[in-house]
Amino acid sequence: MLQKVLLSLFFGVVFSCNAIADPRYVADVSVDETAKTVTEAKQKAMSKAMRDGINEIVRGISTEQSVEEIDKLTDNQMAHFVTEVMVLMEKTSDVRYIADLRISVDGDILKAYLAENNMPIVLSQEIDAVVIPLLEEKDGALLLWENDNLWREALQNKHPLHKMNMNIRLLDKNLGNIAMAKATHVYDLPDGEYNELLNFNKADALFVAKYSLKDHKIYLKEYPSRLVQTIDIDTDNPESMVEKLLPLFKDITKEESASSAHSIETIQVIYNYSRLSQWMTLKQILDNNPQVQNIQISSMANGKVHFSFEYGGVIEKLQGHLNMSGYNMHKEGEHYVIN
Repeated sequence: MLQKVLLSLFFGVVFSCNAIADPRYVADVSVDETAKTVTEAKQKAMSKAMRDGINEIVRGISTEQSVEEIDKLTDNQMAHFVTEVMVLMEKTSDVRYIADLRISVDGDILKAYLAENNMPIVLSQEIDAVVIPLLEEKDGALLLWENDNLWREALQNKHPLHKMNMNIRLLDKNLGNIAMAKATHVYDLPDGEYNELLNFNKADALFVAKYSLKDHKIYLKEYPSRLVQTIDIDTDNPESMVEKLLPLFKDITKEESASSAHSIETIQVIYNYSRLSQWMTLKQILDNNPQVQNIQISSMANGKVHFSFEYGGVIEKLQGHLNMSGYNMHKEGEHYVIN
């Protein structure tokens, strides 16, 4: 019976990819099994993939104790949860089967089973994560925004990515991000710059994924914890390594990300001008700053404007930016003065 179930799943739904599944109930797993024949190896691989995938999904919506209980089920029982098995990559020999597989389960059936067996369901909020694709070439050169960043292209071709409750998107190539994220230091961002990128991209979490042809590794660095995870790469082709990256993403809660993000501050400013055009020039500079939002004029008369704006970055960086444009911004009491 088990053989028929596994073969049915493998040959019947493995290439189905039209259904859009809730990312919470999808898991990517890797298998490498050897047996007397490749058919037997595939069966062993499918059994392991279903079990590993379901355990990972349960871990994301319940407790570790629930995972232990679910893992006691037989392969036949496990198969009832699975709705789709997609092949992401596979290699075979006469006796060996290697593959990266995407396991999708029926969320309603799984939640009903957990509830019936008194296992808690703890669904975390969806997290919007941004990943920065950094490519390190064999000579140590770092590429980020360049057109020949093949790592960025590979991730873009797989976009969007999902991992449990995490929606993962690539850092947009726009003027604001290009100004803030530089290839030479993006892997070691100071707190202020991390927070600026987080706020500017309206994200809950930030990761830097460095694909190193020099070290033959992929490094995934999470901010703000700066936790680094690595995997070895066996090819110079980034396209084939995207699926290997996904297991490195770890769950993060909204609360964790919110507590680490830089708070939005309302800045009160007084600016004296002799001609109205001077105020319009300053306002345009502030409007073009990606961290400045919602400029509000409180009063404007006799060559003086009292205004406020919301700022989500490091104030010293804004002061430096204005200084480069010929302005001096300094604090006097409860407000700032620009002259």
